[in-house]
Amino acid sequence: MTNHKPPSWFRSLQIGIGIIALILSSVVIIIGYPTLSLDIINIFVSIILLTVGVERVASGLMLPAITRQSIGITKIGRYISIGMGTIATTFAIIALSSPQFASTKNFTLLSLSISVIFNGFGKIVQGVLERRYSVPVRVFLISLGILSLGVAILVGHAEQFGTIFLTRILSLVLILYGMQMIFFGIMGKSALQKILKK
Repeated sequence: MTNHKPPSWFRSLQIGIGIIALILSSVVIIIGYPTLSLDIINIFVSIILLTVGVERVASGLMLPAITRQSIGITKIGRYISIGMGTIATTFAIIALSSPQFASTKNFTLLSLSISVIFNGFGKIVQGVLERRYSVPVRVFLISLGILSLGVAILVGHAEQFGTIFLTRILSLVLILYGMQMIFFGIMGKSALQKILKK
């Protein structure tokens, strides 16, 4: 295998997840409550977190070793990516399967918060461990991870800050997730790093 770029299916997966994140997050921010019920908002946010977690698991499980190395995924990073992605996906599914947001509000918000936390940890680990990334890429990933952790903590205290406000803030973070996915998917890691190094 001479082409070390991510395979087309993986880049398509990244682009697709990015588009889903952008569209659903934008709908939550632009339309929002009460036009959209809290149940619908919960479904949208859970779907985004689910797909982001799936991408992390796929990058660890399904990419050939030489491809993982070429896009900066170390052996340790692979296992952490799979673990973080699996936990994030699991709690996104739990939140998605909550029958009524109002009746299980605290439990659903806790599930969303945990999913965001592990997605955030995944971004931080990706930025810290994957030294083949350029400094701007690593700083962006770490910053996105820290921002995710901060928002997750706020979501866990929704009673103090208000559920609607926090869903909008969370949606803004997920828009950044979507943009990152699309850039990495369309341009590939190597092309993106060349641009950032200019």
